[in-house]
Amino acid sequence: MKITVKVHGTLMKYIADYDHEKGLELEFPDHTDAAALIDYLGIPKSGVGMVTVNGHQVKSDGVLADGAIVKVFQPIFGG
Repeated sequence: MKITVKVHGTLMKYIADYDHEKGLELEFPDHTDAAALIDYLGIPKSGVGMVTVNGHQVKSDGVLADGAIVKVFQPIFGG
């Protein structure tokens, strides 16, 4: 399956030559989950605040779908 991945905030530093406008177009086997994607990207799990698939938040075991737009966000702090 093919997916488009966009990373936000400081997470861009983990991907060499990342272009935020285009994101990354990647291919994975069917039934790949969000945790496997994060591992593939080399982003530490502690650096991920939220993952969305087609605009819906998923947990680490959330399965990705062919053609999905996956967004990975850093944790947000403040108060």
